[in-house]
Amino acid sequence: MITLDVATGARGLATLLGRAVGLDEQACARIQEVGDGALDVFVTTPFDVIASRRITGTVSRNNATVGARDLLEALQSGAREIGPARDASWPGALPPASGFVAREQVPVGVARRLADEGRNLARQFSGPAGPPKSLLDGTVLTADADSADPVEIPMRMIFACTALGLIPGFEAPAEIPRHMRVATCGRWTRLDAPFGSVYRNTGLGLLF
Repeated sequence: MITLDVATGARGLATLLGRAVGLDEQACARIQEVGDGALDVFVTTPFDVIASRRITGTVSRNNATVGARDLLEALQSGAREIGPARDASWPGALPPASGFVAREQVPVGVARRLADEGRNLARQFSGPAGPPKSLLDGTVLTADADSADPVEIPMRMIFACTALGLIPGFEAPAEIPRHMRVATCGRWTRLDAPFGSVYRNTGLGLLF
């Protein structure tokens, strides 16, 4: 049985987990130690990307995988035990813990427009299968466009941010950042939104 003691960030993590379970009842969560008491909690999504939120606390085993619903229920009840290990259910590797290079900061107006497009997709394709692959794969943003290696951001990354509630709405408090940041490391692309991050691997496999 995996145990987790959360010092800070439980509320935000519970929000992310609730959204992830709403998208996929079988979603998994994986907990990675990143130093100085910080933990990155990654969750799987149906969009060929993974998302994460950072908390502080201690976990009984680094890189342990549990059911996202088990972890959510433990957070809601205040329990330390967060469920049995489900390491074999995690679909691949995690993104590198370091080495990401910042490529561009996306202004608030662009972030909101892309978020609106994601919401429109959600309303238009509200069935169990979600938006078609062709729409999810469409590039909606090119970061660092003038460089020799521009970064193409597909709708699936924006859609995941929207579906998981990572982008703040107009009603969010003024102190919440109003931008997203794009970073890359090898085949990994990371999109940092105010309430969490989304990662995509452009290699042959989903997460490898």
